[in-house]
Amino acid sequence: MESWHPPPVIDQGTYQLFNTLQEKGVERFKELWAAYGERAKYRQWPLVALHILSTCPALMPDFLIGTDSAPYPPFAMVSDCMLYLHLFHKEVDPNARKATILQCMDPDRWPVVLLPQRGVRLYAMTAGKENAYRAMEIMRSRDSQVSAYTLLAFMNVCTQAGDVDKALECLRAIALVEDRQGLSMNSEGILRHCCKLLELDEVVDENGVRNFKILPQILKLGVTPCLEMMNVVLSNAFSTGDPHLGLDMLDYMKEQGMEFSSYTYNILLTDAVARKDRDRVDALLHEINLHPELKDNRFIASKVFHSHYVFGAKDAYRSDNPGRHLMDMLDVYCRYYDPTPLKELGIIPERFNTMDIPEEGQPSTIILMIMIATYLRCNPRHVATMRLYKRFRELVAQRHPVIAPLVQHPQVFNEFIISFRPYAADLKDCISIVEDMTSAEPFEINDTVIYPAKPNDYTWNTLMSVFVAHRDVEGVTSVREIMQQSGIKFTQVTWTTIINGAVRNQDIPATIAALKEMEDDGFVLDDYTFKAFRLASDPEGLQAAIEALDKETEQLVEEEMKVLERENDELMDRGLKRLALASKKY
Repeated sequence: MESWHPPPVIDQGTYQLFNTLQEKGVERFKELWAAYGERAKYRQWPLVALHILSTCPALMPDFLIGTDSAPYPPFAMVSDCMLYLHLFHKEVDPNARKATILQCMDPDRWPVVLLPQRGVRLYAMTAGKENAYRAMEIMRSRDSQVSAYTLLAFMNVCTQAGDVDKALECLRAIALVEDRQGLSMNSEGILRHCCKLLELDEVVDENGVRNFKILPQILKLGVTPCLEMMNVVLSNAFSTGDPHLGLDMLDYMKEQGMEFSSYTYNILLTDAVARKDRDRVDALLHEINLHPELKDNRFIASKVFHSHYVFGAKDAYRSDNPGRHLMDMLDVYCRYYDPTPLKELGIIPERFNTMDIPEEGQPSTIILMIMIATYLRCNPRHVATMRLYKRFRELVAQRHPVIAPLVQHPQVFNEFIISFRPYAADLKDCISIVEDMTSAEPFEINDTVIYPAKPNDYTWNTLMSVFVAHRDVEGVTSVREIMQQSGIKFTQVTWTTIINGAVRNQDIPATIAALKEMEDDGFVLDDYTFKAFRLASDPEGLQAAIEALDKETEQLVEEEMKVLERENDELMDRGLKRLALASKKY
């Protein structure tokens, strides 16, 4: 390292090297660099590097590539140059920076003693999973000294790769480091990385006892759970589908005196809404209203808004008074969001008073989608649907900054299509919505390119369900053919919709054929499919047809087995004949 100390001032050689790299490129620079002797390289490398960093940082990757030959510059100097780019010049081509790090900071050339830890961490962050793992193995084989912060960086790499075992291995290694440089097992950095790791946690059964896989191992290392960690654990617990496990975690948090955050309440509301536990939602809303800082939180507001939709407007078409659900949703909306976009869409009725509503927070995409869905479900009339759709298209054509970006989401169009189910209407308008999706072209709003959504599998399934609701057999067949021609894979929902349509039309042969195709496609009957069978006017005939299908399938399987056996026998006979002929030769 001492040999690489530069002279006090830049000389003509420095300028010559710099100008060659800048004007003639890296290949010509390599030739010039190769002509220098070792002592000249020792002197010039630091000077050129500093000149590049101070005048033209974008040249640094080429400089490091061009000087990556014996005598190699010390790892510390190379890593400091790349760290400078990482911290202060992220505009330098990321691909060039990564390629330079992979070539010029290769772990094979890392020093065993006094290994610069910041350079190792930069390599771990940039090089990718496989290269980072290789670096870990090289350091382990050399018994290199690794700091707690560097181990934390490798833990992050393993966590992002979903490699729980290796991430825990890094965490255990941190616990064994004597001098952690102020990084305790309960420091913010450790807890933050544990939170990310816990997002990968799952529940396992051990000797009849259900428990998390990762959490106990983290606790054994002396990590004390904080609110952020317990929020992740709580979310994991509810995501298992076992509410009792989630409530156990919640009780633990209360026992530890943890004061719930907006994220905690978001998790609790998400679970309660998913289970459609209205009493639980009401209890949580009561708690939230006692805390003004939570009541006005935008994430909580979004979840509260969604809960009102699920428990009211979502099934408004079944209600005796759907208009009440619309007014309820408008009340909740106007507590938090600017009503102007809804006025422009024509969703807010003239009689609704918005005079005292502050026009502040703009609604998110999901909030606007929910309001569009609410309006359509509370106004199950063809004229209302098409009036809103035409106004929506007008605002998109005008490049409305809030409304136009909605075209990126197929769910918006799917909601318009769904609205054609309940009533008799000309389905040409329904088809025209799908045609609009297929023909839409990208456009710009405020220098941002908007890519309109194309029909997805949900769009086609929804369109098919509309034809099923209208008993339009030809329409169902046409949609099915379009899906097959477009290479769209049939899902469980697709097959259930097809079977539903056949059963509604009391077409037993078509029902049986669809069942057979569904099974051939690898799907099994679910609750929704069985529910469709209730529509059959001749359930006994349908059952008999299904039994006949089973027998036919068994016969086909038997025939296939016989064919396979015959082919096997023929192959064996041929083999025996070849063996017999071969034995005669000897």
